[in-house]
Order: sequence, then C-alpha cells, then structure tokens
Amino acid sequence: MINKKVKALTFDTGGTILDWHTGFRNGFEKIKIKYNFSYNSADLANLMRRKSLEIVTNQKDRLVNFDYAHKIAVEEINKQFSLGLNEEDLFVLGYEVPSKLKTWNDFIDPFNELKKKFLCVSFTLLSNRLVFLNSKNNHINWDLILSCETLETYKPNVEAYLKTAKLLQLHPSECGMVACHSFDLNAAKKAEFKTYFIKRVDEWGKDTKINVDGKYDRVVSSFDELKDELY
Repeated sequence: MINKKVKALTFDTGGTILDWHTGFRNGFEKIKIKYNFSYNSADLANLMRRKSLEIVTNQKDRLVNFDYAHKIAVEEINKQFSLGLNEEDLFVLGYEVPSKLKTWNDFIDPFNELKKKFLCVSFTLLSNRLVFLNSKNNHINWDLILSCETLETYKPNVEAYLKTAKLLQLHPSECGMVACHSFDLNAAKKAEFKTYFIKRVDEWGKDTKINVDGKYDRVVSSFDELKDELY
C-alpha cells in the first residue's frame, strides 16, 4: 500500500453534516397536525431515511438519485400507514423537506478551518440538487461537490471512491473520507482512503446507536475534535 500525506478530505454529507432526522420529523409533524394524525413523527422520519438509503446504496443497472428515492419512500409510507396523503403533501415530504435541512451545530467553524489546510469535497449520495440547495442554505462553501449522481456510481461501490480520487488527481491514500457511517468508511478503506469516523449521537433521534464497525484512522465525537486531530 502506498502511504501518502492526506491532501483532500471527502465528506459524507447527508448524515455527517446535515441533520436529516430533525428535518424529516418536522415535515411529518406538520402533516400530522394538518390532518390530526396520531403517528409518531420521529418514527416515520427514520423509516423514510431507511427506505431511501436502502434504495440508493443497493443500485444495479438503472440508477436513481436520492430525490427519486425519497419520492418512493414517502409513497410507500403513505400506502403502508393508509394516510391518504395527496400529491401536494407527498411532494412537500419527499422533495421540499429534504432540501431544507440544517447542519449540525459543530460543523461550520471547524470546516472552514480545515479548508485552510485541505481540499474539502462533498462526496455524497445526495443528488446534485439536494447537496447544492442544502449547502447554499447553510453557507457551506465546498471546494468541490462530487455527487454520486454525477459520478454515476453510488457508494458503497468501491469504484465511486476510486473515481473520486482520480478526478481529484490524487492517489486514494491522499484522500480522507469523513463519515458517520461504517458502510461508507469500510468501502473507502478498501479503496485505500484514510478514514475518519464522526460519532453522530443524535442522527436517528432517540433511536441512534453508534456502530463503529471497523478500524479507522480516527474516531472522533465532533468536527472540533477532528480539526484538532488533523492539524
């Protein structure tokens, strides 16, 4: 294995940087109030996430983006729980809500410091639309955005990581994958990326269970800690 100094940090964006759970939960809560439903909004938020993530991470020949995966997820939830939501409700939940997420509070200041030392790239399962809208809304100024939609190869396919390194004109060992998901980091490690695990204790709300399922170069509890480790 070639071991080189890390020059680029590639960031998972959907859960590591963006708090999807709160955004999805609030979306379902508004629908709940609108129709006087009795469901648990946090549970449906997590179900939407599980269903859509399963779609985008298990693709074969016909690729779909995360917008389409969200659409399918909310349609399935609507049917599964016999909610009777109309097209406007489904559009809001599946298309508008995921484009208006907030970052975790510990992210932006350490990120701006890391940019002074590293090329910082959003290497994300999110669609181009979702990553640029959420980045704009949260004032995240990436050096580059590489959505799997653009790569036409979706994580955790090792080829996605190799394509990313190639586009950056770097050896994979010069790239560091930053993520809160072991499936992402384990695939990155196979591609010879450095691996940095961020613990997101609230990613799934009260259902969050931290699973560090691998040996990584760093395991940290916040972006402040990551910045301190890498400087």
